Amino acid sequence: MTPSRGLPPELTIYTAGDVRTQCLAWLGSPADEGEDDGWALDAAAVEQVDAAGVQLLVSLARSLDGLSRPLQLQRPSAPLTDACAALGLGDWLSTRTAPGATA
Repeated sequence: MTPSRGLPPELTIYTAGDVRTQCLAWLGSPADEGEDDGWALDAAAVEQVDAAGVQLLVSLARSLDGLSRPLQLQRPSAPLTDACAALGLGDWLSTRTAPGATA
């Protein structure tokens, strides 16, 4: 699996564009080449999250699924877990959480 990269403390409508840009840069980095069995993001630092932040993660996951590279969220924070649950995506998050990688 690809080495873990970390999400920022704020994953909101105000930062979603920057986070998207960073994820795209990671996907195109030399460290990402040859890693085709998955893509990991450390989600422990997320302190603020809204629907736009969750939407970004869902969109990223769907795009990676299309490349046969499932997104794995490592150590999802309580705010991220709560936001996903509030949006009806608790089960989605549990399928994207790396085994043994809860916060």
